Amino acid sequence: MGMSDEFTSEIVGVELAKLKEQIIAVNNLPLAQHSSEFEKIHIQLQQALTNLDGV
Repeated sequence: MGMSDEFTSEIVGVELAKLKEQIIAVNNLPLAQHSSEFEKIHIQLQQALTNLDGV
């Protein structure tokens, strides 16, 4: 594993940690906002998967 691979892994780890925080935070929002928040999170998860495909 090269330096760039380690850097990429750290970035992916940070992105996933942020997404986990966002998912947890949805519980604190009014129920009416859950759908839109999960849609945003879904888009970010798709982007994270796309980024992993390039690793």
